Amino acid sequence: MSAPGLTVPTVEWEWWWVPAADHDEADGHRWQSATATLFAEWLDDGVRGVASSLPPELREGLDARSVGQEVAVWLRSRALGQPPSTYVAWGAAFLTPDRPRWGPVVALVELREPTDDDPAYLMDLVGASGRPDDARRPLVDYVTTDGGDGVRVSALGREPSGAAHVRVDAALRLDATDARGPVDVLVATRVADLALFGTVGRGVDTLLHRVVADAPALTGTGPVSSPNPRSAP
Repeated sequence: MSAPGLTVPTVEWEWWWVPAADHDEADGHRWQSATATLFAEWLDDGVRGVASSLPPELREGLDARSVGQEVAVWLRSRALGQPPSTYVAWGAAFLTPDRPRWGPVVALVELREPTDDDPAYLMDLVGASGRPDDARRPLVDYVTTDGGDGVRVSALGREPSGAAHVRVDAALRLDATDARGPVDVLVATRVADLALFGTVGRGVDTLLHRVVADAPALTGTGPVSSPNPRSAP
């Protein structure tokens, strides 16, 4: 008699850009409102459940909209301090289509001019051989996109406090176009939820494909009015 098969759930990832400091302020406010609304829709049932278990004096002001607003403000603050050509993206991982199981997962995306003709130097930048705070040797995977081939490095790390985290760093050399030469892309993600170890790498793969698709807008070579366009959820 054969053992029943193991069903591995399918995890779908979606990513959105966070407006940068030089983005139009009115668009930034619209993005913040839309993002707060989105989180409020996802959090509604959970926040009501938590609030019902709290004393009345702690329930005041605790609703899905206010929590969603706090998340949106936090995401925007992460983007406002970034240097030029470094973007903040946030992702969500879905087991069911109505609301995510994990999110927001924050990633930094840096676009830079290549410093070496050989893209192999990117392996060192993503710590493919390991980093001092890695708890074990990292896993190295290769990613193929429409804009070029990249590498993804996943590892368990340790904070100075001893707490564990998952790091996923990725790199990609975008092929040259008629509008500009090649561009190197670096992605860095850190998550404290170890349950994400098996899926966040695939999420970063999805983000790399998103970066390739949005590259003309991000680099200012596409038909857009701003070099830092952002799409709201």
